[in-house]
Amino acid sequence: MKLLLIYPAWPKLANQTPFTLPPLGVIQAAACVPPDVEVSVVDENVQAVDLDAEADIIGISIMLTCQAPRAYELADELRSRGRPVVLGGLHVALCPDEAASHADSIVVGEAEGLLDRLLVDFARGSLESSYQREGFADITALPNPRRDLHDKQTHYSYKGWELVYLVETSRGCRFNCYPCCTPYLGGRQHRIRPMDHVLSDLDACSDTLFIVDNSLEQNVAYEKDLFRAMAGMGKAWVSHPISCEPEVLRLAADAGCWYVYHAIYTISDKIRDRIRMYHDHGIGVEGTILLGMDDHDEDFIRRFIDFLLTIDLDLAEFTILTPFPQTRVYAELEAEGRIIDRDWRHYNAGEVVFRPRNIDPERLAELYTEAWQTFHRETSQELRMSKLLLQRLRAGRGSTRRRKRAHRAGSHHE
Repeated sequence: MKLLLIYPAWPKLANQTPFTLPPLGVIQAAACVPPDVEVSVVDENVQAVDLDAEADIIGISIMLTCQAPRAYELADELRSRGRPVVLGGLHVALCPDEAASHADSIVVGEAEGLLDRLLVDFARGSLESSYQREGFADITALPNPRRDLHDKQTHYSYKGWELVYLVETSRGCRFNCYPCCTPYLGGRQHRIRPMDHVLSDLDACSDTLFIVDNSLEQNVAYEKDLFRAMAGMGKAWVSHPISCEPEVLRLAADAGCWYVYHAIYTISDKIRDRIRMYHDHGIGVEGTILLGMDDHDEDFIRRFIDFLLTIDLDLAEFTILTPFPQTRVYAELEAEGRIIDRDWRHYNAGEVVFRPRNIDPERLAELYTEAWQTFHRETSQELRMSKLLLQRLRAGRGSTRRRKRAHRAGSHHE
């Protein structure tokens, strides 16, 4: 049997640094199929989709809500040609009934243990319309993703730099942040992969990584164990926030922490102090700046931008509060009748799809553009990214020298 997995194109933010990272979900799904199934992967963001490609069944992975319209367009066209289509991914778990109307079958939730059963049923001619489990997949039994299915050198580079691999060491999050759908998708329990599984996956990766766990910070003991285990591997990595405790930061730096993504939605000395502590340990910070919260008015947003210019961020990406399905913000805005746009293509965190409490939607959109322009007036986003890449290059050379010295010392003692 031949399975084709498609990752649909999605609309990028206009001001983002223009590169595409190799998607993780689609190659994680590929790792779940029975060994006698031949799998191929197409990422439409970097290559064209051949609708006539040889395959017995086609799966489409929808990670982002803004991908859904394109995914449905592809699915509808493929099915009109008589080709069986399966839909899965995060958005399918958020909106299963909607997705089911565009597919022969859907996988709801984590694919491990479901996709393989679906393919066995398909081979027998007994495909069900939906595959869903109670609870979540066994975190101790996850297969490592099929990284061999990405042509990373061809499709995933930026100015000659090979881009980061995405790595997942745990799932779920005990925090319940207002705009986030992770508690719904992955549960409120922090589910940790066995360390030997994580390290074997890291060994299969290049030297630059993005640890995409929703929050390493939710488990300090695990952070320390992971960073100790990664020390000496020669990896440079990015993640969401890590704990601002001196020991954690020291271990992270020793393990190759390059920079962290840090959500910022208010003016706070705590944020200023955290950024300083990261920098004190040689760790950069990219602020993911959220505009449009209920306490944001025009005066606040202007003061907020001024604050961001004083806290020494290495990068900043501005976003607009977006009511993704199954989040607390969606429930509240829906109950208050404040959602004004239900076109999923606009749910990319760069467009106003709701009525803010203290500002007109059109004015929020204008201030969002103004925020990008003001923050990057003296130093462009591209130049800021280039500086971080240069920092990585220098750190990599230093790491190589340290490993060579350690090797020579070991050889001398032998």
